[in-house]
Amino acid sequence: MKKISPYKYHGSISSCGSKSHAQRILILALISRSSLFIKNFIIEEIGTDVQHVLKVCEQLGFTYIQEPDGIQFIAPNSLLVHPESNFNIGESGFALRTLSTVLSALTDSYVIEGEKTILNRDHKGLIESLKNIGFEVNADNNKLPLKISKSESFPSIIEIDGSEGSQFISGIMMRSLTSQIDSEIRIKNMTSRPYIDLTIKTIEQFNGKVNRVNDSTYLIPGGQFLKIENVILEGDWSNMAFHMVGAALNGEIVISGLSTLSTQADKIILDVLKKFGAKVEIEKSSKIKVSSALKKPFQMDLTDAPDLFPVLAVLACGANGVSKLKGTNRLVNKESNRLHSICNMLDVFKVNYKSMANELHINGRGRVNGGNVNTYDDHRIAMAAICAGTIADNAIIIDNEQCINKSYKNYFKQMDVIF
Repeated sequence: MKKISPYKYHGSISSCGSKSHAQRILILALISRSSLFIKNFIIEEIGTDVQHVLKVCEQLGFTYIQEPDGIQFIAPNSLLVHPESNFNIGESGFALRTLSTVLSALTDSYVIEGEKTILNRDHKGLIESLKNIGFEVNADNNKLPLKISKSESFPSIIEIDGSEGSQFISGIMMRSLTSQIDSEIRIKNMTSRPYIDLTIKTIEQFNGKVNRVNDSTYLIPGGQFLKIENVILEGDWSNMAFHMVGAALNGEIVISGLSTLSTQADKIILDVLKKFGAKVEIEKSSKIKVSSALKKPFQMDLTDAPDLFPVLAVLACGANGVSKLKGTNRLVNKESNRLHSICNMLDVFKVNYKSMANELHINGRGRVNGGNVNTYDDHRIAMAAICAGTIADNAIIIDNEQCINKSYKNYFKQMDVIF
């Protein structure tokens, strides 16, 4: 439990490393058996999602050395893998959906288990997707652990329903890199395209190739040799969005270490802040300054960037008028049912809203009430509630601040600088 008194943003921070980029780098290093230096990868700062992927790599024989500006990631001479090995992915949905296929390049059968919130999530969509491409999966009530066995051969033509997100698609792309024949991936109902673009960009950093045939079809040449010696871990737009919103609501912040050329989906936070009326300045030295100015209601389709929903709900509270957020159908099967979690938070804040078909309309009044917010052990709900302290009339109390470690381990250390 943590009490947040009303506060104002000020100061400067450096972005933590991107969880999305870090997980992709580690998985590609795993399947390519590459030793490389990952600049900006700091163990004490990365969240538990990335740490669990790192532990999977360690389980297979990889080691690392932490240096001041990153880690030296060292591949073993041969992988330490045994049939039916158990791999713990913690609470990481990305690790689950990617490693569920990627591990089949290393062993014929394996078990994926997890911890905490992911144990309560329904993985029916993932299980069906795996079975559709020839995997055998055993699970009780569509819950973890999943016992997975690969088919005799990885298919050359793969059809995927992308309506539940991009993570399984990213896994299929990375797994296809290990095939000796060309793979054609056909996607219908594609969502979260920016995350697929991030996967492709990271593959290209390893000198891999993914050819786009059209908007929904990708061709991955077989027999590729992946190799890289150095890679720079991007800053995390998803986590820095909380600080940007806080400054847009009350105060100012200067953030370094974010690339405006990134393909991360949550980079669209800059567009939202401009619609809101915040002052956004981008300097050549990769510094972004956000300060509060106007507080206008806004409209945004978050279908491809659902992680921004909690913090943009808070931004909408700070606007004067009705803001409209589209894409609520992407919120149900996250760390919590985020639509329910957000609405519960708005109720505590005494902010009027309407939830309708795939949209949430929030009638902001520039301020929120304080009170006790249930995080549902969801890191993004916790950080959103803390962000609301910038416009709160009274203290906000969250029931679990530790869940933030999932994605942003040094969050409170940086908040001490900002307060």
